[in-house]
Amino acid sequence: MKSDNFILKLCLMGEGGVGKTTLSNRILTGLFNPATKMTIGIDFHLYRVEILDPLSESENKKVKLDIQIWDFGGENRFRFLLPQFVKGATGGLLLYDLMRFSTQKYLKEWMDIWEKNSDVGAPIYLIGAKFDSIHEKQLDSINQEIKEIAESLGIKKYFLISSKTGYSIEAMLDSICKEMYIFKISKSK
Repeated sequence: MKSDNFILKLCLMGEGGVGKTTLSNRILTGLFNPATKMTIGIDFHLYRVEILDPLSESENKKVKLDIQIWDFGGENRFRFLLPQFVKGATGGLLLYDLMRFSTQKYLKEWMDIWEKNSDVGAPIYLIGAKFDSIHEKQLDSINQEIKEIAESLGIKKYFLISSKTGYSIEAMLDSICKEMYIFKISKSK
């Protein structure tokens, strides 16, 4: 019996320069591109993936997903576009740069856009990007920081990632894809 393909919409949000486009490129190609240019408005990509079906009683049943990746430009001048493009999202990744404290400043504003325009219950993760820039002695404080930020925003899951090294990208992607799939199935019932 042939598996159905499920279409899911994943929004990448956060201030300019936090690594949304670099993450998108890493997901799509598996490579790091240091010459990424600023996103003007919104970029859209399609990513096909096969995951183990989290709703199946069979341990090896797979499901095919077509993930629409919506990479939102982080500059303030593009924000008026975002509410209409968040609609229908089945998942979101809210990024900030671990090395630039200023990128945390507007996380609440991004979260407000998400909460006002996405469907209730759509999963969103907080992503601390550019983990490769962190010194080992900063790790405890960085872990505590992301946990506190996630709690203050009401976000249940968070990841520290590096698009440069690939650190934690696969685990984060597998997790959000499974949650988006579960959300889509539950919404269609």
